Amino acid sequence: MPFKTIAHYLFLADVNPSIRIENIAGNIIGFVPFGLMLPLLSKRFSQLKSILLATFCLSFTYEILQLLFELGSFDTDDLILNTLGGVIGCLPIKLFYIVFKKNGTIRSQTKGQ
Repeated sequence: MPFKTIAHYLFLADVNPSIRIENIAGNIIGFVPFGLMLPLLSKRFSQLKSILLATFCLSFTYEILQLLFELGSFDTDDLILNTLGGVIGCLPIKLFYIVFKKNGTIRSQTKGQ
């Protein structure tokens, strides 16, 4: 059930606050580098939708492997948080391109030049 674990850690769990932060923020922060690197590695990942899909697929694969090898449990909230991390990771790159294209520092390159 989506957001069940997140709500549990935020509002219901009687656990140390550092464990709450580690669980929620750790899932987000763990995927930020992936979202940051994708648009730098390939133009195919210049759209937010493609980064979102790639991050979701990687997270889904990770969750399935945890389930198959009994290294953890499959959690839909981890999928949500990991995907959010990937999207957050791509935002600085998007902002960079918006700012520098607006200033004319980055120019589009066309074939034949």
